[in-house]
Amino acid sequence: MNSDEHENFMKKKIRTTGKNIKSGSRNSEQKMIIVTILVAIVIMSGILVYTMATKPITPEQFSAMYLLDSEKQANNYPQTVVLGKNSTFTLWVGVENQKDQTLDYSVQVKLDDGITTEEPSAVKPIQVFNRTLADGEKWEFQVTINIDQPGNNRVIFELQFFNEPENSWEYSWIRLDFTVEAI
Repeated sequence: MNSDEHENFMKKKIRTTGKNIKSGSRNSEQKMIIVTILVAIVIMSGILVYTMATKPITPEQFSAMYLLDSEKQANNYPQTVVLGKNSTFTLWVGVENQKDQTLDYSVQVKLDDGITTEEPSAVKPIQVFNRTLADGEKWEFQVTINIDQPGNNRVIFELQFFNEPENSWEYSWIRLDFTVEAI
């Protein structure tokens, strides 16, 4: 094959190959990909809307307990008291029921030396407050505490609820405590 024949052969090959590739085929492939993606988005959106409509998101169920100082603020808790002078103080305790049912609650107030780490504390309560709360209900009450032992005194608030199937009080694993030094 001489160079002229080779050149003619290559031109024919290029023309033949060029006949199979249409200039608009790339555009139609891109359009097909875009349409496929849009259809997938529409289907996924429909599934999401259906799921949200038939199975609404349920809020997390919980019980809560919080402490406030005598002014109903969360910042002025007693740290040091002088025995016989200012060793009595008042706090506010709050309990919230977000358990989607009515529950009986018990707040146990305890005092210990701050050494034990057992939970719930094995110390006998110095005060106990009980109340039934409907779902969404909040209960706030005052607690007056008197420190009469020198040294570190840990004030403990433990929340319990009544378990009807078991017919017993159960510790909720909600505990608030702080240490007061008595001099």
